[in-house]
Amino acid sequence: MQTVMTPTGAFGFYAGLNLIAWFMIFCFVRETKQLTLEELDQVFSVPTKSYIGYELKTWLPYFIKRHIMRQKIMKPPPIIEKAEFTDTVATGEKY
Repeated sequence: MQTVMTPTGAFGFYAGLNLIAWFMIFCFVRETKQLTLEELDQVFSVPTKSYIGYELKTWLPYFIKRHIMRQKIMKPPPIIEKAEFTDTVATGEKY
């Protein structure tokens, strides 16, 4: 009887699937934590091509520098404006 896949091959297969899944989640799943409904409209109104470009050109270098190289750098600005900042600018209130 011959086995189809060795334990090393199975590990490599699942590791490859995890890398593909990480890349897809990084590029296609948008952050919606603690956003209002109006902000969610802004998030999902950004075209996917622009969003992927922003993720690859802005967030990926930040992630590598901050979490892999352990450099203390500032977080890049979000792709959308937060409603609290927009409201305070429109009304002239200070927070």
